[in-house]
Amino acid sequence: MLPAMPKQLEVDGVPAVLAPVTGPMHAGLVFRVGVADEPLVKRGITHLIEHLAVHGRAGVGTHTNSTTGVEHTYFHARGTAEHIAAFLNGVCAALRDLPAGRIDAEKDVLRAEAGGRRPEPRSMWRHGARDYGMPSFGERGLPGLTGDDLHGWVAQFFTRENAALWVAGDEVPPGLRLNLPEGVRQPAPMPSTALPVTPAWFAAHGDGVAWDTVVRREARAAVFANVLERQLLRELGGDSDDRPEIRTEYEPRVSRTARISAIAEAPPERRPALLAGLTGVLSAMRAGRIRDTDVSTVVDLTCAGLREADERGGRLPGQAVNVLAGRGVRGVEEAVAEVRAVTVDDVAEVSAAAYRAGLLMAPAGTTTGPDGWTAAPGVSEAAVTGRTHRARGNRGLRLVHGADGVSVVEGDAIRTVRYDACAAVYAWPDGGRRLIGDDAIAVRVEPTLYRDGAAAVADIDARTPPGTRIEMPPRDPERIPQPRRGWREVWGPARPNG
Repeated sequence: MLPAMPKQLEVDGVPAVLAPVTGPMHAGLVFRVGVADEPLVKRGITHLIEHLAVHGRAGVGTHTNSTTGVEHTYFHARGTAEHIAAFLNGVCAALRDLPAGRIDAEKDVLRAEAGGRRPEPRSMWRHGARDYGMPSFGERGLPGLTGDDLHGWVAQFFTRENAALWVAGDEVPPGLRLNLPEGVRQPAPMPSTALPVTPAWFAAHGDGVAWDTVVRREARAAVFANVLERQLLRELGGDSDDRPEIRTEYEPRVSRTARISAIAEAPPERRPALLAGLTGVLSAMRAGRIRDTDVSTVVDLTCAGLREADERGGRLPGQAVNVLAGRGVRGVEEAVAEVRAVTVDDVAEVSAAAYRAGLLMAPAGTTTGPDGWTAAPGVSEAAVTGRTHRARGNRGLRLVHGADGVSVVEGDAIRTVRYDACAAVYAWPDGGRRLIGDDAIAVRVEPTLYRDGAAAVADIDARTPPGTRIEMPPRDPERIPQPRRGWREVWGPARPNG
């Protein structure tokens, strides 16, 4: 018997997909909003609203969770129909009337969570300090977020028109009421780029070896991602007990593109060999050296996974996302047929396109990239014109600020942030400033290090675009750069660490 096609319907004006499943009933709401929608000065606002909406909502006998992703925010519950309805009704009620008394407490929770994770830098190097570059930045906007900011964000994104529902069960839970604010459908942002040429590479601020690319969203691209993982495990894994951790990820996007990543983790002494091995595998696959058995195995496993996910309702969140994007639902047999049609030649074509658009993260300290790979720009092409401040005790370093922006120049290396392309300004009470441009190039201004530095900061503050300032907490005096020990701190890495 063929599996049933998910049924499309509406619940309180929200598009929904419904399908019977084996196992417990579950359901969820998805909103078309994620970190890619956040400006840097409000980084963390979606995650904060997500936390506020679910606080205290877990009921007895119900498993609930919520997630803020790059493009979407999800609220999910598994249990009885009564418990699911109560959870989702509660989420909708909280979105209409956010618990203002919990804002500061949830900010603390998010700060504690952030202490256990490190943002990955590849998004920033590919996209800059905007839209799809936001996963590289920590939630620095949290301290300045107000209740008005949250209510405005809810009014724009957490609305009836910007939501979709999925239900894995025989019927919509009785008593479910999606009492959401009225609004308009929000398209996903257009991805920006900070890479003039690809394939490109950069050296990580920390440690690690990784690669990512952006290709068309299609079945053969998902197959390529898994074939790549098999080939990397075979070529780089070895037989030793300290084999590297290798994985690939396939992340579909609303724009009918997909991001594919390959990550290899190993001790520092093994990373140069991993870099050579990773680029070697990518080159070989680009040239068509792909095993038939890898493709057929991945196709079989993918089809089995699709059918298993369909039985338990695992495909329904993706179906809801498709409905929200204006696309229809797809039966599992249609999805399986598309995967079954993928050939070795198809995977080779994706490999070539993926290689051309690739971005390679080399280990810290790498100074020369692989042949054919261009260094991603870590400095600016030109300085602004304006007043120049020489550094104290360092004749080669100078600060320039004028009507157009700010530059720090050391020898031939220039970093510039123009005011008309300024993503954020971190402001410390002691006068320290860090300006971050849309391209993620950062300029650090420490008044202690420059002659007449306080006047420079005053002029920069007067010209800073409205709404870009992030107030930072006071620094330990020992961490404020001084002329004899501050040069590395002021120049620092090419791009900010979160």
